[in-house]
Amino acid sequence: METPKISIHGKGSVHVVPDVTRITINISFRGKTYKEVYAKGKENGEWIRKILEYNKKPGNLAKSLYFDVSEHTINIYDDEGSGEIVDVVKDGFDLSQSIKIDLPIDKVLVNNIVRGVGKFIPNAQVTIGFTVQDPRPYQLKMLKRAVTDAKEKAGLMAEAAGAKLGKVLEINYHFSHLETYSQARNIHSNEEAKESTPDALDITPDDMVMSDNVDLIFEIITL
Repeated sequence: METPKISIHGKGSVHVVPDVTRITINISFRGKTYKEVYAKGKENGEWIRKILEYNKKPGNLAKSLYFDVSEHTINIYDDEGSGEIVDVVKDGFDLSQSIKIDLPIDKVLVNNIVRGVGKFIPNAQVTIGFTVQDPRPYQLKMLKRAVTDAKEKAGLMAEAAGAKLGKVLEINYHFSHLETYSQARNIHSNEEAKESTPDALDITPDDMVMSDNVDLIFEIITL
C-alpha cells in the first residue's frame, strides 16, 4: 500500500538592513579610432582609482563590470524617402564601460566620489544604491523559515483532515539568485554630479525584503 503523503511549498522571508553603498558608474564615449577609444576607457579607470585614493580609499575598490569597444555605424537611407537602408558606413568607435564601487554608508565620502567623477570623467552617469556585504546569514535564515513554514502548513492540513504529520520524505530546493540590492538615486550628467552635496545624498536606505522557497513532501499518518 502506498504511503499517504502531502507535498507543501514553504516560503521564508527576512528584512535586511543594508550596510554597503554601491556606486555604479556608466560611461560612454565615441572616438575616431579603436586605439583612442580603448585608451579613454583605461584612462577612466585610472581616474576612478585616483579619486578613491585621494579620498583615502584603496583604488582596487573599483571593479570593472563591463568594458566594450564596438564599431559605430551610420545607416544611409534611400534618397527617394522610402525608408530603405542602402548602405552602412563605419564612423569611428563607441566605448561602453561600467564600474562599481562598494563603500561604507557615509554620505560625505559618497559625495566626494560623485563630485570627483563629475569633474574628471566626461559622459559619466552615476547610480547610487545599497546592498549588504555578506548575504549568507540572511540566506540561511530564509531557508530555515521556509522549511518551518512548510512544516507548519503541512501539520495544519493534516490535522484538519483527521490525520497526523509524519516524517519528511523529500526536500526539493532549487537555488535562485537572490536580489540584495536596492537603487536609491540616479545622477544623469557631469553637471549634476559636480553640484552634488552631502545633504543631497543624505539617503536613508530602506530595509530590503529577501525571500526563498523550498518544497517538502511529508508522510501522512491516518488516525
